[in-house]
Amino acid sequence: MKTNKAFEFIRRFFLTILFPLVIYVVMYLITHSRGVTYFGLNRDMWRTVLVNTSMTGVAALAIWTQIKNGRFDFSGGATMVLTAILAGNLSLDLALSPLLYLLLCIVIGAALSTFTGVVYILGRLPIMICTIGVALLYESFTYLVYDAEGLNMMSNTKLTVFGRMPCILIVLALAVTVFLVYCYLTVPGKRAKLLSNNQQAGVNIGIRENRNVLQTFFMCGLLLGCAAAIYGSNNTVAPQAGLSTANTLFSNIIPAYMGIFVGAVSVDALGVVLASMGMAILNYGLSCIGLGSGGWQSIIIGTFMLAFYTLTAQWPRWKEHCQRSKRLKEEGAA
Repeated sequence: MKTNKAFEFIRRFFLTILFPLVIYVVMYLITHSRGVTYFGLNRDMWRTVLVNTSMTGVAALAIWTQIKNGRFDFSGGATMVLTAILAGNLSLDLALSPLLYLLLCIVIGAALSTFTGVVYILGRLPIMICTIGVALLYESFTYLVYDAEGLNMMSNTKLTVFGRMPCILIVLALAVTVFLVYCYLTVPGKRAKLLSNNQQAGVNIGIRENRNVLQTFFMCGLLLGCAAAIYGSNNTVAPQAGLSTANTLFSNIIPAYMGIFVGAVSVDALGVVLASMGMAILNYGLSCIGLGSGGWQSIIIGTFMLAFYTLTAQWPRWKEHCQRSKRLKEEGAA
């Protein structure tokens, strides 16, 4: 019995890490065939990969929290940008410690996201229209606060520790913990999943939908606050308008969807993080061979996404076809 459990654990572990492992092997062969020898077991490479994995993974978990519960929050990018500007400038003005900066990001992110949930409930608007409107509102505030100067934390590099190794991994671990606890260990998280699968059935058994929506937006805000702490530590954050923050959001959406398949044999949170790592390795490898920016990167990433989504969408059908062919073959042999 113990042997079977150990084998099952090893099998699930291998299948979960297979996605980033395959990308690493492919990019290793490509880069070394082009004469790039520093791609591989290189400390600087893995430092960069882990930083990018953490940045993308935390934001992708926030996106996946809403998608998992049947909603897509277009205001997530604006929430992250406004949170970074407010928390970063307050931390600089008050000479706060890095830990208080992180906590301030989480508090402001949760408050802004909860406000979005309140608008969604009271306005009775479709989620897309509501969150786009809130995104435009938050973007306008980026011009109204701090004389439209945005955020530049280079004057106090001590505050940027959560955007660098190894402290950035603490933020990633915190985000993963928040996601797992809410989705799998709390009653609101389980009720949110039930509502997303069958809203009417959930309401009929007594689940208060509005309360659950607010709880989900609040938890998403905690994750967006973690993402804002990293984003503000690694970027000069400028005021934005015209839904330009949507690009900040969509740039992190790929691992959110890939994580469903990558983490199919374990948990979706681990799948999202490993999908983020796979994309970070891919982007680093493309940079090594001179394709890390511009049109070629977009073409390669877009083609990769299309191929991956096609494979995952057709996988159940192919699996069923193989099983049916095997069964017919066995019946014919009998």
